[in-house]
Amino acid sequence: MSELNNDFVSAQPESRTLIEEALEYAWDQVLAQQTNPYPDLKNPELTPDEFVVLLAAERGVADWQPGDSKSQQRKTTANAFSIHSKAGTRYGLKGALEALGFTSSVVRGEQPYSINIEGRLDEQPLTAEISQRINSRVTTYKSERDSSTITLSRLQSGKKYRGLLLQSSRIVRVIAAEPVPPLYVMDNTRSIALYSVKSVRIKHG
Repeated sequence: MSELNNDFVSAQPESRTLIEEALEYAWDQVLAQQTNPYPDLKNPELTPDEFVVLLAAERGVADWQPGDSKSQQRKTTANAFSIHSKAGTRYGLKGALEALGFTSSVVRGEQPYSINIEGRLDEQPLTAEISQRINSRVTTYKSERDSSTITLSRLQSGKKYRGLLLQSSRIVRVIAAEPVPPLYVMDNTRSIALYSVKSVRIKHG
């Protein structure tokens, strides 16, 4: 197509067919005076929602679930070529789970042809549906001869607070002496308290 127009730059991957490039060139010529939607139609991240399933079919997505979120469907479609090329490997399984939004580690198991997968859930709840979804993705893209063990864990964060209670009084009475403010000491102090005296009465004799 570059022989017809040296200025034309295709938005498709290098694996595009001649008919795909010809159609793209036709769109470019017909809609030269308008906004050309074609690059977005072939981009899983930008195409309208109704076109994502068509792109997934075109790219041969094997593990397509209508119940996945739009973000999961788009990422799965966008990473389809990479997932397919690395299917059956530990790195490929990790990438396939990342397309669903799950952080994971995939290591070799103790037995021959076995793998251990640890999935860490950040924001997702730990439910039976999520467990089944991860198992389906692993079963689809792991090697057929491999057995797999999947462990799911939920990330939970918490905060620890420290407090200091100071007792104070408004009046301090001393006998023929000068009041000395008390000294409070605490390890790993997280706050500073100031001691103040409103009035001092001194009794003589």
